[in-house]
Amino acid sequence: MQGCALRRAFVTFLRGFGQVMLQESALAGALFLVGIATSSVPMALGGMAGALSGVVTAKLCGCKTGDLRKGWYGYNGALVGIALPVFHQPGALLCALIVTGGALATVVLRAMLRRADHLPPYTAPFVLSTWGMLAIADLAGIASAVAGDAAMRTGEIPALLRGVGQVMFQGAWPAGLIFLAGLALHSRQAAAWALIGSALGLATARSLGYPEELAAAGIFGYNGALTGIALAARFRGDAVAPLLGIVLSTVATRGFQLAGIPALTAPFVLSSWAVGLAVSCLPPAARRP
Repeated sequence: MQGCALRRAFVTFLRGFGQVMLQESALAGALFLVGIATSSVPMALGGMAGALSGVVTAKLCGCKTGDLRKGWYGYNGALVGIALPVFHQPGALLCALIVTGGALATVVLRAMLRRADHLPPYTAPFVLSTWGMLAIADLAGIASAVAGDAAMRTGEIPALLRGVGQVMFQGAWPAGLIFLAGLALHSRQAAAWALIGSALGLATARSLGYPEELAAAGIFGYNGALTGIALAARFRGDAVAPLLGIVLSTVATRGFQLAGIPALTAPFVLSSWAVGLAVSCLPPAARRP
């Protein structure tokens, strides 16, 4: 009996990582975690701490068991734990912020789920929580993370894979390949739209003259990858909505950069909301099946 409970808890934990790319799959989540660890062990540990904080907070708050088992209360915390080490050096205080941020993301998600029919939460709780934790980290004087070497332009395929990898802030193309494998094992459609989103984001950035080093590093692909997955699942049979959302997310990413605000996955959330609201305002006859 205890063994079954532990197995369920482990599956729930891994599904939290799977839900980062909107996949209710423990296998996908396991591969996502492996992909992060191959690139950065501290970020993998941070993601695990953030996910655990989110799940424990959900249990303490009495969140629905069904929602917990789907991994809904793990993915935002996981992203908080992965993202904070991108900006600040690991340490005791940053660990405390990861745990706090994971808990806060759960509280925000629980509130947003009440309006999920109109505005799906997606990764908005992660974005809001991480912005708050970054502000606290700056006020606390936590040292900035040491910048790594810029991604080298080694071809179009690595650039596309980096766009998928950057969904979880991994700039190495092998991590993106592992993420893509995790997606494909659960949903070939999701894997296809992740690649389409990364490719269209890259093409849009280049056509608009955005910095090539950022484009090659996948910075203009990851929000497009998420947007493609989300809108293709929401509007099945309609390719226009996800394609439009991908372009919007790329432009929004550049807007956040110019404003000096960490974009995180906010462009994905905002563009998906915008397209979803626009489609809902169309008369039924004008909507695609």
